[in-house]
Amino acid sequence: MVTNLPFKNTRGVTLIEIMITIAISGIVLGAVFMVYTNQQKTYISSDHTAEIQQNLRAAVLIMASEIREAGCDPTGKANAGIISASSVQLHFTRDIAGHPLKPDTMADGELDDRNEDIIFGFSSTNDANGDGIADAGSANLGRNTGGGFQAIAEHIQAIEFRYILESGTIVSNPSSSQLNQIRAVQVCLLARASSPETNYVNTRSYTSVSGAVWGPYNDNYKRRFASITIKCRNLGL
Repeated sequence: MVTNLPFKNTRGVTLIEIMITIAISGIVLGAVFMVYTNQQKTYISSDHTAEIQQNLRAAVLIMASEIREAGCDPTGKANAGIISASSVQLHFTRDIAGHPLKPDTMADGELDDRNEDIIFGFSSTNDANGDGIADAGSANLGRNTGGGFQAIAEHIQAIEFRYILESGTIVSNPSSSQLNQIRAVQVCLLARASSPETNYVNTRSYTSVSGAVWGPYNDNYKRRFASITIKCRNLGL
């Protein structure tokens, strides 16, 4: 008597079918990995762009707001104005606080209150030779109100100041006799990403308003350039 064996007619999986399955799976996994990698690169690139723009925006907003008030002297007694000006740093004063009847809201004829004496630029630690280019590739752009430079923007690679005089002449390093003739300040900033990007090479050059050329750097860092002219509404009154 012959007993029917279970699975007697069940067809097995051949080696060729297994190999085809593995090959298809490999193609699918490779495509998924490629999509993930491209998305990761796009995310990193977008993150760097947002980072650079945020740093430039912070620097421009703060500098524009405060440089615009250079020389603010409502009482006519503080002698506020431009203290020193060069292509890499700007030092100015403004009388905006200390009124005895309204503390921290009105001028008092003196320049010894908070945020009345300001220097913008790199510290000597970040720009030892004073050329307006960060020694370590990029550095914090600083604001000094008497207690040392505090960062207003990170990863700034270069800065340049230019000064428009009452006559319309534009100079980079005004003489002491020209300080009271300054009516506007041009600021150029070059910001860099905090880290490099794979498979990206920056071959661009950036030209400041004075004609100085920054780059090409031929490295893997994204950069953005910004230029702004700030009219000093309290100078020349």
